[in-house]
Amino acid sequence: MEVLILTGACGVGKSTVARGWAKAKAGAVIECDYFTEWIYQPSFPRWTSEEEEFVASLAIATAQEYLKRRMPVVTENVWSPVGIQLLVDGMKPHERVASLKVVWLQCILEENHRRDQLRVPENQMKERVGIVNAELQSYSWPKYVRKIDSTELSVEETVCEIDRCDPISHFKKGRYDD
Repeated sequence: MEVLILTGACGVGKSTVARGWAKAKAGAVIECDYFTEWIYQPSFPRWTSEEEEFVASLAIATAQEYLKRRMPVVTENVWSPVGIQLLVDGMKPHERVASLKVVWLQCILEENHRRDQLRVPENQMKERVGIVNAELQSYSWPKYVRKIDSTELSVEETVCEIDRCDPISHFKKGRYDD
């Protein structure tokens, strides 16, 4: 089974592309925003490494259930390199994972803001789009993370670009030095 991990700034199109990919593969989408939106405990740490670790563990457990049922799976979130590594390591022991790809969706900031404005008002991230973009740009990313600029691409074209990306070649060996 194929596993795709998508990261990118809020409003870049992760959810839309994830749904397009899952439809094309007859698979499932794990939209990680829901894991945190369902938490109503005010003291829960938001936008922290603790939250990312928690969400990654839920995404791994959910992905494993889909994989048991022979479904390709895509998980999408604003992942940092640490969160991505947690996901990659968590997928490693699952015998049904034949291919794992990690893609960072990007687009120019103006287009990112335009896409954000297409959301229903309560889901718009507004100034957070620029903040998250800058944060993602500041990280040092593993070489296996493939970047796709979707500024000029439709959902279908973006899915085709993802399909052209090489999977992590050494995934089954347990090494991540690609």
